[in-house]
Amino acid sequence: MALLGVDQKVFDTFRSDVEQKLETLRQEIRTRATDSEEIANKAAKNSKAIEEQILATKANIDTALTELAACNTEAKAELVETRKTRALIEQDKALTESIITSNQAAYAALLNTKELAETQASEVTANYTVIKTALVESQKLPEQVEITKTLLTNSKTLSESMDSLLSHSMKRKSEIDELHKEILGAEIKSSDGTTARTDGLIDELQTAYDGIEKATLELNDKVKSLTDTITEKHETKLKQNNDIFEELINKSDSRIAAINAQLTGLLPGAMAEGLSAAYEKKKDDEILSQVKYEKSFAIAIALMVAVSLIPFFVDIYLLGWKGSDLVQVIKDTPSLIVSILPLYFPVLWFAYSSNKKLNLSKRLIEEYTHKAVLGKTFSGLSNQIESLPRDNLVRDELRTRLLFNLLQVSSENPGKLITDYNKSDHPLMDALENSAKLSDSMEALSKIPGFSAISKKLGETAERILKAENQKVENGLAAQDAIEEPATKASI
Repeated sequence: MALLGVDQKVFDTFRSDVEQKLETLRQEIRTRATDSEEIANKAAKNSKAIEEQILATKANIDTALTELAACNTEAKAELVETRKTRALIEQDKALTESIITSNQAAYAALLNTKELAETQASEVTANYTVIKTALVESQKLPEQVEITKTLLTNSKTLSESMDSLLSHSMKRKSEIDELHKEILGAEIKSSDGTTARTDGLIDELQTAYDGIEKATLELNDKVKSLTDTITEKHETKLKQNNDIFEELINKSDSRIAAINAQLTGLLPGAMAEGLSAAYEKKKDDEILSQVKYEKSFAIAIALMVAVSLIPFFVDIYLLGWKGSDLVQVIKDTPSLIVSILPLYFPVLWFAYSSNKKLNLSKRLIEEYTHKAVLGKTFSGLSNQIESLPRDNLVRDELRTRLLFNLLQVSSENPGKLITDYNKSDHPLMDALENSAKLSDSMEALSKIPGFSAISKKLGETAERILKAENQKVENGLAAQDAIEEPATKASI
């Protein structure tokens, strides 16, 4: 279809040519990109011109596409207008049919009027001589003559109008006949006497309607067949599910009865199971705490080792890099050790506290484990006691003792292991407390006969040993000074 001067075939041809040129251009670019170095250099020199040609071609293509898009838009608008015109033509068709009907009636009336006028005209012509003679003879009727002339003139005018209307009606009738053939079809008679029918729009519509009706019937049959199949499968699946559900209900009833019997048998051990679970939870918490305290203790030991190595590394630095004298370094080492005590005591406190908490966690874990095991064995022992004959006297006694032991073990609070919780874990405080306890013990022991002499003797021995050690140290230092004096004088 050609709309607004643009044929669809021309448009498709132009579009294919443009796409072919673009593809050829892309192929040339790819070919030139993969050629040898010499061709690449030449292509590089001409790349600007090629780029300009590509840009110009792209601009032309964009312009053509814009014009084609505008033509396409105008074509769509023209198609809408054509559809509107077709609707108006269909309305005019209905109006024309009504006009033809009215024209046919008017035409019949006009024929009757024409025949009447022709009859009157013939009568007037026949009587014209008589009338003329009468007019010549008598001029008493001039008004009637004028009326007759006027009537004749009107008859001629009416005859001309009828002829014009008849020709117009025939023209419209031919158009209506063509439209009738287009809509209802027509029968064409050939030279050999056979007739061939050409289908019209109504025949095409009937054919399409028959096809749709046939497809609808086939679709209804398919839907009905599919519905029957789905219904049958659904009923079969529903029956299977009902059987499975009934079987599940029967199994569930038997299982519930078994679980009920088991719960009834285990009811005496419910308290023990609950206590065991609580003890297991506390044991797990203490295990986590133990892991944390082990890490803390390991860190504290590492820090103590690091702090203890400070004098060693300082001495190595003084001897190796500073070139200090060994004796002087040894003399200064005690002062260095004293200076790092503020670093060593906090680490020692941290290690001491972590060690105490670690030992406490171990004891609590053992206690909770013991209680949990006793709680778990209660259920088994209860079942064994229940299995004894009812008339056995040992059964009641064993049950009473078992319950008593469980209550006794459960009543023991593991918190009793946590002693001295209101005191500090500092090792210095413990040393002072132990010193105070030692002095109290010594005072108590001094009251024992003979122990004061023993303690006095031990004190004198310790003092004598201490003095001997001090004398050895002083002698060593004096000897070192004596050795260093000649060397100092010689250097001076």
